[in-house]
Amino acid sequence: MSAHIDPLLSHSRTITTRSVRPTAVRPSERVFRRRRVVAATMVFGLTTALVSTGAFASGSTPSNQTIPRTVIAQPGDTLWGIARDIAPKGNISNLVSELVRANGSHIEPGQVIRIP
Repeated sequence: MSAHIDPLLSHSRTITTRSVRPTAVRPSERVFRRRRVVAATMVFGLTTALVSTGAFASGSTPSNQTIPRTVIAQPGDTLWGIARDIAPKGNISNLVSELVRANGSHIEPGQVIRIP
């Protein structure tokens, strides 16, 4: 259907009526649940990937070298020195934090140091 606007206007326009579009159908509750599960799975996977790169990420060890699970502290040893022996390259601050959590901040000669 067309209608003409007042001819006294500087230029005439034709107005056409548009068909009304139906409103979008809302997704079902099942679709929302599936989307939430997918989103949660993605977040979990990303978080796991970030956490698993922890203390040894910067100082990779050769495949033939094994990392000991415990070390006996010798006179003059520090947690920083032990961490440097375990991961000689890269940033060891995360490893030192893990050693402090596992063994405390003060070590004594002869103490068994647990390595996370």
